[in-house]
Amino acid sequence: MSDIPLVLLHGTNAGPWTMAPFKKFFEEAGFACHAPTYRFHDLADGEERRKALIGTSIQDYVADTVEFIRTLDRPPIVIGHSLGGLIAQILSGRGLIEAGVLINSSIMAGTTPTTDMERALGRMFMSAGAFWQEAPGQDFELLAAYGLNTMPEIQQHEICDRLSTESGEVLFELFFWMYDQKQATQVVFDGRNAPMLFLTGGEDKVVPPSTARQMAARYGDLAALQEYPGKCHYMQLEDGWQELASNSLVWIRETVSRKNI
Repeated sequence: MSDIPLVLLHGTNAGPWTMAPFKKFFEEAGFACHAPTYRFHDLADGEERRKALIGTSIQDYVADTVEFIRTLDRPPIVIGHSLGGLIAQILSGRGLIEAGVLINSSIMAGTTPTTDMERALGRMFMSAGAFWQEAPGQDFELLAAYGLNTMPEIQQHEICDRLSTESGEVLFELFFWMYDQKQATQVVFDGRNAPMLFLTGGEDKVVPPSTARQMAARYGDLAALQEYPGKCHYMQLEDGWQELASNSLVWIRETVSRKNI
């Protein structure tokens, strides 16, 4: 089992540090873990980063991840948070991964909002002008309300202060997939898809459990879903994250072993 590489993918505005607890946990469980980043996300905040990110697409991040995966000896297990979960799903549709663990995965094309807060978030982006032509930073009030809402305020600030700018084109592709001509968030279902474990935070306001269930249903018997009451969008950084990691390890051992019988 531990000869299967494990790749950890982070979300928007972030970097590999948001996956550090899971990386350490799985390394101690005997896995060879890798935590790559997407293009330009290693640049510090500033004009160089902003200019580089403008116009960058999820398709570019997928391409970066595919290039990295091709350096491995075999298809990996992918653990992805938010955007990283969506990228794991896209890779699965191409037959490139062994299995996926999705921590509050961003939505794929065809997934519709199921809550008023999701719809309100979409309206906020609509009122932000041509944000897809920019590289917006992370707004603390918005993040605290939607992504870190179950954390102490001091931890909310600590996380927000480490987040950075993100491609507005990527945000457009995520929230307005129905208008995206590239269909960058499309997941192919053609028989090559890998098993998926959806981990959903009961208090996640970005991708609530009702929306996660809508995605998981697309996979039929290939998907399992575990809901964690009281947890937010960044639950891999919350107190009690060990429960998520332990349950993920159990699922990986059971699912991947059964798949390879």
